[in-house]
Amino acid sequence: MHDDFLGYFERELTFIREMGIEFAKKYPKIAGRLLLEPDRCEDPHTERLIEAFAFLCARIHKKLDDDLPELTQSLLHVLYPHYMTPFPSMSVVRFAPLLKNVPESGYVIDKGTALFSKPVDGVSCQFTTAYPVTLRPMEVVSAELAEPQRLVKGAQQSLRIRLKLHNNASFSSFRGDSLRFFLNGQAQHVHLLYQLLLNNVCHIECASVGTPSACIRALGPDSLRPVGFAEEEMLLPYPVQSFTGYRLLLEYFCFPHKFLFFDIVGLSSFSKEEFGDTIDLLVYLDKPAKHSLVVGTDTFCLHATPVVNSFQTIAEPIRVEHRKTEYRVIADLRRADGTEVLSIDEVTATIPSSPVKVKQYHPLYSLRHHSEDGEGAREGAYWHVQRRPSTVAGDSGTELFLSFSDLQLQSMDPMAETIMVRVTCSNRDLPAKLPFGDPSGDFEIETAAPVEAIKCLIKPTATLRPALGGSQQWRLISHLSLNYLSLVEGGEDALKEILALYDFDDSASTRLQIDGIVSVKSRQVTRRIGTGFCRGVEVAVDFDEEKYVGNGLYLFASVLERFLGQYVSVNSFIQLVARTVRGGEVLKQWPPRNGDRVLL
Repeated sequence: MHDDFLGYFERELTFIREMGIEFAKKYPKIAGRLLLEPDRCEDPHTERLIEAFAFLCARIHKKLDDDLPELTQSLLHVLYPHYMTPFPSMSVVRFAPLLKNVPESGYVIDKGTALFSKPVDGVSCQFTTAYPVTLRPMEVVSAELAEPQRLVKGAQQSLRIRLKLHNNASFSSFRGDSLRFFLNGQAQHVHLLYQLLLNNVCHIECASVGTPSACIRALGPDSLRPVGFAEEEMLLPYPVQSFTGYRLLLEYFCFPHKFLFFDIVGLSSFSKEEFGDTIDLLVYLDKPAKHSLVVGTDTFCLHATPVVNSFQTIAEPIRVEHRKTEYRVIADLRRADGTEVLSIDEVTATIPSSPVKVKQYHPLYSLRHHSEDGEGAREGAYWHVQRRPSTVAGDSGTELFLSFSDLQLQSMDPMAETIMVRVTCSNRDLPAKLPFGDPSGDFEIETAAPVEAIKCLIKPTATLRPALGGSQQWRLISHLSLNYLSLVEGGEDALKEILALYDFDDSASTRLQIDGIVSVKSRQVTRRIGTGFCRGVEVAVDFDEEKYVGNGLYLFASVLERFLGQYVSVNSFIQLVARTVRGGEVLKQWPPRNGDRVLL
């Protein structure tokens, strides 16, 4: 029973008592025997009848109120299915390789590899890797900020990262083109460093250490690339009908650490030089770092990846009962309090009398109403779900209820005895209780890999869930009213509105970042693209930089730039200019962008 039902019951009971007194006063001969008073009734039998009637009226009233949220849920499932799914716990882990067992060519841990935590409340939480990880017999020996070692145009400071290979390997025989680093440490230091690396690099080079002859290999500033924005780097499967830009907003507000990775590419050219087993990666900066910035060996982590508390399984079989119109989907009956269904991937049934044997049901809200069954397929049963808050006291999770209907939304018998459901699950709120920082490791890998320990660098986040109440109606209306023109021409209010829609965390920190947008101005511009010219929109966003202390203004602006770029039509572009109001400077002017392509 939901807590809000008590409010319905009390309102109905109060109404009956108050109106009953008025009725008794007006018609004393008819209703005088009710003996009603404002707070009680003298006749216990009448009191029971009144409370029972109030209970039924409250149930009807609540059901009527629930009808509209069910309608908006159905619309959201069609238009914005990503908006209805809880955002599971996330973290970042680092694989500590067994250096002597790692081949020189590297060992790849694929994206989607399962990791298992130590038991919490008797349940081992299952995470999956979001990025592929290439283990190498390599480690970061040291890292520091220093004065430029040699004269480079525009360089005011340099960042030196010393890398060492083991197992008698050398960088001259290095196999691979890139290295991926994760920026680890306190937020205020990490975000300052991220801005320097992605916005203030003027030159990169690799220098040999301890070799008879000094070898230097120059790399361009473009050799340092951000990670986390590409489609293949998404944390969770994303519906094809959903707008890609919303994924960036959702992932940023729910887990910004996924963007704190960067790649150094162009390392395949090492084979042309005589490098030893140790090199200095020198990153020259055109702007000096703040004196408070702390950089150390642990700041740059190799062999790291985000992990997601998400896994697929077969839910408990559903026994079809003709007395029910909907069925709760239970992922694991033995651990019901430790699993939560994120999405339904497939619904099937085994029908021995059917020539097909295994019947697959399609979602009601989909484009698969003409299935392979041929004629009459439109008259078959389709499934749809409703997500509702858990009725268990103290449980903030949700439950999914599966029902079947035809295309006219009339309840329908699936014509099967048992329904099998393949689902994607999480471990509910258990990951937030996981300890981390164990020297022996926090996770175990399911496959044999040359890994000594898997350590958690970020405390697993709490599961974030969309609002399931009446606020969904207004969020749906806000979504439908926002488009490209309203964003770029509606000023800061329109942009803040859509950012708030995806702020599932709704913390003081994220609200401060949204409030830090002071103004948004747009104008039509013409830029030379290749051999021709193209019309586009320049969007200038002014930020109050003091509201991004410890959060990272540059990363926030980078996400906005990618998000706005996804809104652009085919034959146009958008160019973002980020400015600070207190410093009075241009943080960055990005090149023209159309979707995922930068137009030069």
